[in-house]
Amino acid sequence: MKDKKYLERIINYSSKIIRYLEDVTSIEEFESNEEKVDAVLLNLEQIGETAKKLSEEFKDSVSKIEWNKIIGLRNLISHEYEGVDLTIIYNVATINIPEILKILKEVKWEKNLIT
Repeated sequence: MKDKKYLERIINYSSKIIRYLEDVTSIEEFESNEEKVDAVLLNLEQIGETAKKLSEEFKDSVSKIEWNKIIGLRNLISHEYEGVDLTIIYNVATINIPEILKILKEVKWEKNLIT
């Protein structure tokens, strides 16, 4: 099942983002750390790219997640990399990504997609 593979990837990318920001306590600290900014942007982009590959059936079954916004963010990062608002990125990474990760881990368990 392709969706299982893509779900695993999104969980992995989300976990990386959370791990990268464990010791970051403010937007200012995030903005001043080029490596963390690049790492978070890359993984957000990968989440969006992978989300595009999920089946519509899967996305419909996990309607708590705003897949169009995730894909839209990927497009914004890809096309406006230098001009991305890092406050938005920081908020997505510290607020939305942990929520998405929690939902996807629950979905993985509920759908018995455990590896």
